[in-house]
Amino acid sequence: MSPELRRAVSKAHEQLERRTAAYLAERGVRVSCGPGCKACCSAWVVVGLAEAEYLREALEAHQPEALARIEAEGRKRLARIARQKHLSDFPTRYFLENRPCPLLTPEGFCSTHPHRPLACRGLLTNLSARYCVPGVVPALRGREKTAYRAQLRPWHGPEHYLKVPWLLSERTAQKLWAAEQHKRGFVVIGELIGLVFLLGQHDFQEALRGGLETVRQTLEKRRLLGGAYGFWVG
Repeated sequence: MSPELRRAVSKAHEQLERRTAAYLAERGVRVSCGPGCKACCSAWVVVGLAEAEYLREALEAHQPEALARIEAEGRKRLARIARQKHLSDFPTRYFLENRPCPLLTPEGFCSTHPHRPLACRGLLTNLSARYCVPGVVPALRGREKTAYRAQLRPWHGPEHYLKVPWLLSERTAQKLWAAEQHKRGFVVIGELIGLVFLLGQHDFQEALRGGLETVRQTLEKRRLLGGAYGFWVG
């Protein structure tokens, strides 16, 4: 990973943390997320290539066990993307399966929390973490559903998650992708675990050295491009 892109990712993470903290302080909102809170870590996380490189570097240097779990899971993720990238409800369907992120330790802590992606940093709530457990909110009925809805405020959305931190994470990611596109000449956007796994594969490493069209051809060969939830390169 180039030093320039490494700095760009680190700066994006710092900016999001600072802006989110300022928003929470201004609103007087105290998030309920904390160490060991892992309910949202079954989500389908999308990142750009630079964030995936940044994370893989940290794993290779400090977390070989977590990297081994990604190597074991990554091939399965890519195969699933190739099969199901056209499904309109794919992320929801995946989340409801409640498959914990391979970056989690057995105790439920993120093994690479300081290097976690923007998409993870932007997902926050001030309500009970039980609502983050896959399938809990859709299953609410009667009084429980009424009680849940009574807690929602204009600053929530989607569901019970805080709207502004999520929007900030999206905007910060888009700016990072644009910066990467300018610095590298292209950007790859795709599912976190699959993309980190790809970075360890010889064909993808060679493709990155070849540039945009070589990367596109490699991803097409793996049937990862296209669909509502496939990889994107450009």
